Amino acid sequence: MDNKLISSRQLAFLIFLLIPGSSLVFVPGIAAAQDAWISTLLAAGVGLYVLYAIIKLHDIFPGQKISTVSTSVLGKIPGTILNLFFLWSIFLFLLALLFDLNMVLEIIYPFLPDTFSYALVILTSAYCVYKGLIALGRLGELFIGPSLLLMLAGLLLFLPLIDLPNLQPVLSNWKPVVAGTLYVADWPFNQIVIFGLFLPLVTDLSKNKPKLYWWYLAGGLALTLFTMLTIAALGVELVDIYQFPIYEVFRLAGFEDFQRIELGFFLLWFITAITCIIIYYQGLSLLIQDIFSLQHYKPLILPLGLCLLVFAIYMFPNTVEYQWLGFKDVTVYTLPINFLYPTILLIAAKIKQKRLHGETFPITSRQAK
Repeated sequence: MDNKLISSRQLAFLIFLLIPGSSLVFVPGIAAAQDAWISTLLAAGVGLYVLYAIIKLHDIFPGQKISTVSTSVLGKIPGTILNLFFLWSIFLFLLALLFDLNMVLEIIYPFLPDTFSYALVILTSAYCVYKGLIALGRLGELFIGPSLLLMLAGLLLFLPLIDLPNLQPVLSNWKPVVAGTLYVADWPFNQIVIFGLFLPLVTDLSKNKPKLYWWYLAGGLALTLFTMLTIAALGVELVDIYQFPIYEVFRLAGFEDFQRIELGFFLLWFITAITCIIIYYQGLSLLIQDIFSLQHYKPLILPLGLCLLVFAIYMFPNTVEYQWLGFKDVTVYTLPINFLYPTILLIAAKIKQKRLHGETFPITSRQAK
């Protein structure tokens, strides 16, 4: 059992870093064209519901991870099956994060072999996971200041490049907005469900729940502003063509004699992206531990890292296949899983609670390790 807990403030920082860290180099809602920022705002509401659902489940089952709640309310076999679906969703998203970070590293270090860069990131993440959630919480506290500063600087640098006609017409067609909303809801907002595995290890959650919501909304607002200003600066056509449109805007930005501003953006995205990878690595270890009823997750860390390395190299052999599979096909699976997983459990918990006439459930499962 991992007896080193994290605070609600640290968890709130991690929630904030997860949202831009998993999507900042891209414009996730570009399917909505110039209305991508509207899709991002609407999708933030979907993620807000997911955050509410996992917190509500923790209120009903205090001290239990969402994976143990699944077997408590659905039964051992149905709950384990649902956990396996969730496991595959986490695994796919973690692979996508690794590939995204590797693509950006190729820009800075074009001669670095993929196998080496993957191994370096995975080993770094594995070390942080081995040190426990206390290390992850401290990383959140360490990275939140530089991230906020670099985001604010980036938004200010975008202002001279803005061309407002690029954002018009507004809501000319509702169908692309719906498509963009569904895509952004899955990536990155629905990914907030991963924190259902961490809530039992938060020391002061009952007193500071609003912090989680406020920092989530701050992350959603930051992503919305970057989306809006990127489209306003480049236009829809260039955003759709560029592989990393926000990175390209930073390349265009400058401040008097200061050039190569994109290196600051690389620092911003790297620290937020590596935080996301560690969060998902930690969550994946905790989930496997519960599914197989293991005493501790630490023996899983290196074998899981090796599995991630092999899949990252061979599942996405090149960028074209990744953009086809990772951007289009994977979302069809992960979107319903990440949304329905907490929804089904919340409905089942409410039904069970009503049958027991509103009695509070005791803590029946072991806590996260």
